[in-house]
Amino acid sequence: MPQVISSYSVEERILDGGTAWVAIRARGAEWSWLTPAEAAHLGQQWAERYGPQHSRPTATNDEHALIATD
Repeated sequence: MPQVISSYSVEERILDGGTAWVAIRARGAEWSWLTPAEAAHLGQQWAERYGPQHSRPTATNDEHALIATD
């Protein structure tokens, strides 16, 4: 059964042979099936890249005005 988290869903399956799979689907896209190790590695990469300690600064109002004039 999928677990809905914000705008993406995660589902786990264990097949008869004991093979475990983790799936993620965002905004109605197709399911992407990963092994648990692949899912953990992807999660680690995302946390390192997009986590709060690496948050990117947001544009200032002046930068927004400059972008709008381009």
